Order: sequence, then structure tokens, then C-alpha cells
Amino acid sequence: MFIGHYAAGFALKSVEKKASLGMLFIAVQFVDYLFFVLAPFGIEKFNLVENYTAISHIELVFYPYSHGLLASVLWALLIYGLWRTVPMLKAVATGKVALVMGLAVLSHWFVDLLVHTPDLPLLGDDSMKVGFGLWNNFAVAYALEVLLVVGSVVLYLRSTTAHGAMGKYAMIIFVGVLVGFYTMTVTVPFDPNLTVNQASVVTIITFSVLTAVAFWLDRYRS
Repeated sequence: MFIGHYAAGFALKSVEKKASLGMLFIAVQFVDYLFFVLAPFGIEKFNLVENYTAISHIELVFYPYSHGLLASVLWALLIYGLWRTVPMLKAVATGKVALVMGLAVLSHWFVDLLVHTPDLPLLGDDSMKVGFGLWNNFAVAYALEVLLVVGSVVLYLRSTTAHGAMGKYAMIIFVGVLVGFYTMTVTVPFDPNLTVNQASVVTIITFSVLTAVAFWLDRYRS
């Protein structure tokens, strides 16, 4: 799952408007940030395999520290705890914001569950692994991600107030770009020369750029 994770961010923002959309963008992709930092060091592992699933060239081999259900719960509790205790975060957050941030982190595992092949460990790597496998059906997986994002953005727009033309139109344009970029990533031909390290760096940069835009555009809505 790629842009579908951001749907959780938009939806949670509509529930708690005091939460920063940019911070929610970080939270919903927190475990992927972790995964793509750990993978180049061999701590977690993925391979690039052409058409591994109908919609992805990534074979996820070993990632219990970032994507195990138990690990996801622990990461969510950590983020919740940070927002409740760190003075810099606590000063701008309520208990509800902290809860929303923790839920955003945890949402990643459950959204991945819909599309992954059975590779998501419940505990450690040797535990039961689950996944509903929608990535094996291109049309269904693609439609699911797009519908999740569009539906969540509608909630976000209805629950927040626009300030000026930027607030009224920019987020809609951004979502259009997001869907277009996602379409490109799932249709671009496989590059046999792309390495795991390169893919990790590109992914982290992509997440960071999208997050920066979310921080910026969220300023024009309240």
C-alpha cells in the first residue's frame, strides 16, 4: 500500500482538527520509513522482483521489526507516549491528538493487511504471517487505494474550512497529483538496474516531499 496509507491521515485529521496533517503523514508511514532505513543495512530485507505481484515489484522478505503486528502496536504506543510526555510535542497537543497520532501509526499494519501477500508477521518472523493478497489483482488493488484516498479527502474537506483560493483548491490539486504519481509508480516498467539501496532512498525522499506538501497545504485549512 502506498497512497492508501495517507487516507488514514486525512480521515484522522477530520476526527481531530488540532492534529497536524503533516505529522499524520509521517505517522501513517512511520513503519515504512523505519523499514527503508533498516533495509540498506540488512537488518530487514526486500528484493526487487519483476511482477512479484500484479501491482508491485517488491518481494518483502524479512521485516518483523517494522511490520510485525506486535511491533506496530509497540511503535504506536511509543508515538502516543512521546506526544503525551515530550514537552515540545505536549505543548501543542491534547490527549486526543496523541491518541490520533498513535492510531495513525497502527493504521499502517491494518491497511497493509488488505493488500499484502501473507508476509505480515503477527509476532516475530517465525510467527504466523497474514495478508489478504489484493496486490495479486491489479484492478482491485489500484481502485482500493484511489477510493480510500478520495473518500478520506472528502471527509477532510468537509470537516475543515478553507482559507482563500489555496485552501479551496490546492488540496484537491495535490490529491490529483498524488493519484497520478501513484498510477505512474504501478505502471512504470521494471528497472533491472535499480538496487535495494536506491529504491530505499527514493522512497524516503518521496515520502518526505509528500509530507512537506501536506504540512504546507494544511496551513490553508482549519
